[in-house]
Amino acid sequence: MISLDVKGCKVDILPIVNGLISEADRVRQEFTPHEAYAAALSIEGIQCLKNRKNIDEMFDVSELDMIYAAHMERFGEVEIPSPAMYTFIDLVTEQGQLCLPLDMNDADFTDLYCDTVGALEFVKEHRIAKKGMKRIFDGSTPEKLAKQWDDFVNSSMKSYGVLSRKREEHIAAEIVDITRFKKELLVIIEVERVDGVVDILKGLQ
Repeated sequence: MISLDVKGCKVDILPIVNGLISEADRVRQEFTPHEAYAAALSIEGIQCLKNRKNIDEMFDVSELDMIYAAHMERFGEVEIPSPAMYTFIDLVTEQGQLCLPLDMNDADFTDLYCDTVGALEFVKEHRIAKKGMKRIFDGSTPEKLAKQWDDFVNSSMKSYGVLSRKREEHIAAEIVDITRFKKELLVIIEVERVDGVVDILKGLQ
């Protein structure tokens, strides 16, 4: 858990590794009552996870996500959608609270993606996925592996690195907005984006 004071609000950030089922237990262990809760997901993503038992369709999984999952399986069973994320949302719901979205809504992200990722890089994704499958990642922990995979994808496809930075900026801005109304906030963010978000928030102090 990372704790920061952001404009008079105590912000606790819980970094998680997406996919690993074991991360759900860690979320349950570290979850504590707060005035407000937020996740690095879109509003649509939160609603989808909250109502996942009533949704018949399969969750969309990209080729890069499948390769990531294959590498992450050396640390335990992997599941999509993220067990850590849906467990957090379930716990917030049990508190009688709403989980606030920190990420862009689907329409805004789609617009950003189309403006940022060119056709050539979009086509390149399959080749990067194949290269990633063969690559050896030596991360000794799930957190290190997640960051290594993120670095590999973002360095191989520069526009994806731009998307990641834009997400970090948006997530940090949403956290700051919440602190205008709340004095205590628990946030869950995938470990790959935590450092960037924390750096932005610290820069405001």
